[in-house]
Amino acid sequence: MQVYAGPVVQKAEAELEIRGVAYGPFNGYDAILNSDYETGWLAGVAYTKPQIGLKAALTYRSDIAHEFKGSERVFGQSQPSKIDVTTPESYNFDFQTGLNPTTLATAKVRYVPWSNFSIVPPQYTAVSKGPLVTYSDDEWWVELGLAKKVADNLAISGTVGWDSGAGNPVSSLGPVEGYYSVGLGAKYNVTKNWAVSAGGKYLKFGDAKGVLPSGSIVSNFENNDGYVVGVKLSYQDK
Repeated sequence: MQVYAGPVVQKAEAELEIRGVAYGPFNGYDAILNSDYETGWLAGVAYTKPQIGLKAALTYRSDIAHEFKGSERVFGQSQPSKIDVTTPESYNFDFQTGLNPTTLATAKVRYVPWSNFSIVPPQYTAVSKGPLVTYSDDEWWVELGLAKKVADNLAISGTVGWDSGAGNPVSSLGPVEGYYSVGLGAKYNVTKNWAVSAGGKYLKFGDAKGVLPSGSIVSNFENNDGYVVGVKLSYQDK
């Protein structure tokens, strides 16, 4: 059994340009949030049983408050602005266990209370009477995986995942309502110390309706998907 804790450093910045007649008076709105570093913390508890490859960990990550110095451009006039944004806390559960000497099962669960998150630029809000970005629901993410050692120096893996999203309708700045995913990967040990890993993931994004800050639904996002591909070269001193 282990208990762990430590600091977190987060960097955030943003640049936004809103264009389109559907945005009404905000067509032409610009915002710049200059780079900001802030700190938070994480803590958790873990349990391991090496005899069966069992590892389980529950980790809490704190929210982090940023105070951005930047500018907003409304009605053709740019003015300095200070924008406060707090990124949400998260709860993470990671689990793995051996099913037999060559097979490993994994599970990951993540919860983020996005319903507490908002971006409220003061000049924008003075006109819109509402936040620039907000979410109605909290987010759940689950991923299940299976890894198999097929040779002394080769292992393959597969995953399936689900993300609940954070509510629908959605902001036009993030037109996705969760997703389903399928992934495949492989790891090849070139030598005792060096290994090459490669993998890919397909994401089927959930359909969503885009809403403006006024509450008007002005768009419909359907049949969207995405792909993720990665390669890693690793070294381990054994």
